[in-house]
Amino acid sequence: MARHPHRLQPDQYRGFYCYFLTAATYGRRPAFRDPELCAAVTTQLFQSTQKHGFAVIAYCLMPDHVHALVEAERADADFLKWVHLWRQLSGFWERKRTGQYLWQEGYWDYTLRGDESVIGIAAYVVWNPVRAALAVSPDQYPYLGSSRYSLAELMTAAQQRPGSDG
Repeated sequence: MARHPHRLQPDQYRGFYCYFLTAATYGRRPAFRDPELCAAVTTQLFQSTQKHGFAVIAYCLMPDHVHALVEAERADADFLKWVHLWRQLSGFWERKRTGQYLWQEGYWDYTLRGDESVIGIAAYVVWNPVRAALAVSPDQYPYLGSSRYSLAELMTAAQQRPGSDG
């Protein structure tokens, strides 16, 4: 598979922006059904976002992919460095533990524009397991959360948002 074709120049992935990331597991293997792996990947998510100056607005580990909505909290926050570190740490951890690759090469990212609804994308992230019939409500799904908001806050905001599917 080809490497991720970045639409922007690398310097445009730095600064006060909000990004939506989707990354698939290697071979679309349902790796995130493993609670030990999910705990490690989540810990590494928070460690790497903190190191690179991001807050995790919302994340969800689906069985074979992950969604993360992150927002820069510092001028030197670098999305590309964050993604690289997180995937490297978690991929190394899984390879050492099981001998298997964790991540498919490449990923999909989207830089939110100023007029786009952060809470709308956060709602998409937290309601994803419900749409996939993995849970009846986001609070029933163990592999999602935020470093900034409680799950109750995300669910309430999503339900109050006009046009919400929650």
